[in-house]
Amino acid sequence: MSVFRKQRSLLKVTGSQCPVKSSSEAVSKSNPATDKRTDNLSGEKCPLFMFLSRKSPDETKPFSDIPGPTGLPLVGTLFDYFKKDWFGFEKMFKAQEKRAQMYGPIFREKIATNENVIITDPWEYQKVIRVDGKRPQRIELLPAAHYRKKKGISLGLVNSQGEEWHQMRTIMSKKILPPREVLAYCQDMSMVAQDFAEHLNRVKDKETGEVENLEHEIFKWALESIGTVLFERRIGCLSTSPPKDALDFLKNLQGAFKTMQPLLFNLPIYKVYPTKLWRQFEHFSDKVLELGQQFVNMKIKDMKDHAGDETDRQETPHQSALLTYLLSQASLTPAEANAHVIDLLNAAVETVSNSTIFALYCLACNPLVQEKLYQELSDVLPGSEEIGAETLQQLPYLKACVKETFRLFPITFATSRFLPKDVEVAGYLIPKGAHVQASLYPMGRDAKIFKDPEEYRPERWLRAVPRDPVVMAIPSLQFGHGSRMCIGRRLAEQEIYIVLTKIVKTFKLEYHHEPVEPVLNTLMTPDRPVKITFVSRADSLTI
Repeated sequence: MSVFRKQRSLLKVTGSQCPVKSSSEAVSKSNPATDKRTDNLSGEKCPLFMFLSRKSPDETKPFSDIPGPTGLPLVGTLFDYFKKDWFGFEKMFKAQEKRAQMYGPIFREKIATNENVIITDPWEYQKVIRVDGKRPQRIELLPAAHYRKKKGISLGLVNSQGEEWHQMRTIMSKKILPPREVLAYCQDMSMVAQDFAEHLNRVKDKETGEVENLEHEIFKWALESIGTVLFERRIGCLSTSPPKDALDFLKNLQGAFKTMQPLLFNLPIYKVYPTKLWRQFEHFSDKVLELGQQFVNMKIKDMKDHAGDETDRQETPHQSALLTYLLSQASLTPAEANAHVIDLLNAAVETVSNSTIFALYCLACNPLVQEKLYQELSDVLPGSEEIGAETLQQLPYLKACVKETFRLFPITFATSRFLPKDVEVAGYLIPKGAHVQASLYPMGRDAKIFKDPEEYRPERWLRAVPRDPVVMAIPSLQFGHGSRMCIGRRLAEQEIYIVLTKIVKTFKLEYHHEPVEPVLNTLMTPDRPVKITFVSRADSLTI
């Protein structure tokens, strides 16, 4: 341990500055009662001002007047994203931030077949949210939709529209949207998170305290955790010999998301000719479907094996696994039920894993924030007390830390709608059918909205003074909004809360390497291995 201690002391002096590092004053001296600027409305954005300054119909400018980059016929600005002096597809969120600096908080851009109105002002995007109907339409993930149509598979909740979407959403929401249903999984998630903390302690390097390929280990935890919800069983990802099928599933899932990113913005040539990139995406997707189906089949076999049991299911923490519930729905075919479960499995693993990685990184870069969180966890959960439905509601700083992570690193960098009617936005009349997108990365880092926007400061979500609900909603926009909000949002947030609780109570987190930047692999991911040092709190007491 002595070598490790010396190395940590040296790194504390020489380590790189994290771009999301908070100042000590922001954490230790923040006064909720007096610090009123950070996220509250500036004068020009107060609701009364906005009401009085509404544009009359005569003042509203036509859609054609919306500024934006000039592109080429057919392909628009597609070739810009191959230039050395611009951003690639993996930095689309930075490109939108730069465009907003050039053209303002609303601009138009056509990239290949995608023509979008981009909005970076949250108050203006509220006008889009307010016209949501019961069956709002969002843009397809075209490569995934084309793959599913080709294979004859249900489009799923993400890509379906209209009545088909509404029927699926209604069925699934009854099981995974009500808070009581989500909280019922608390115990199972807590057990998996505890096993994961112990797993990290086993696999971390004894000298450096770092975990080789931490991202992969977090993906294993996420699959194990969501498995308890979907299949009511442990998959075994955290064992010393995890199942090969589980590891293959994770490898192919990451491959599918990574190859889908460039396909999303390029011309869809793959519809008529299977390009190399399309063949790679199709291969990864085939394997994800095949391996995901194996998890489903295991649960179905369990159900058949125990079909005659008289066990009182009310004794279990929750009535049934999600798959069991879906298979019991007469309006769904078994194939549709299976497809929905695999969809949720894919989305849950990718979203929860990357959000957790960024949250750990932010905490490791901000020891004062981390210590404040540890104190809250110690007060609410002293000793080895388990986190439960009641205690989860008593951790405001934990939830603020997660919100602040979402603000800085929105996993889905945008949310969007096809307008169901003509709408005035930012002084322009946007016609029915136009695709309007909220760009969340520049929105979350806008100095007009957030004081010191590059700082990681959870306190900004704990203000005692009246708060603007539009600002408060920014972190949650990564899950969408309205009736098309991500159906697994509450499950995902609960998983993140629980695993952070277990990790922060077990370890002090440190980071001593180059700053991590986000890149897009369909979802936002770190651009490099996140080499966090895990220092056992039990060991640190003797240092």
